[in-house]
Amino acid sequence: MDLALPELGPGQVLVDIAFAGLCGTQLLEIRGGKGPDKYLPHVLGHEGSGVVAACGKDVAKVKPGDPVVLSWIRGAELDVPGTRYAGPAGPVNGGTVCTFMTRTVTC
Repeated sequence: MDLALPELGPGQVLVDIAFAGLCGTQLLEIRGGKGPDKYLPHVLGHEGSGVVAACGKDVAKVKPGDPVVLSWIRGAELDVPGTRYAGPAGPVNGGTVCTFMTRTVTC
């Protein structure tokens, strides 16, 4: 499904995904093993790597062109909300990191 990327907000980074990992927690979620999901629809993936394509305001640790590793572990400096993408049928929740995409907005 094609999702529209939102404009980058403070503390957000656009990353071109190179590789994504699939862990046991994601398999449980895909299979419905974590119970009802109040955030549907949403994109998955919380482990991956890629290259920074663009940075929002207040991003100081990376710059476009930097290779990065993405993880579900939050940084400690900025309190950045999760991303919402525009999908064909309405908004799609993205959380703070989503790696099952070709491009992702993360913090």
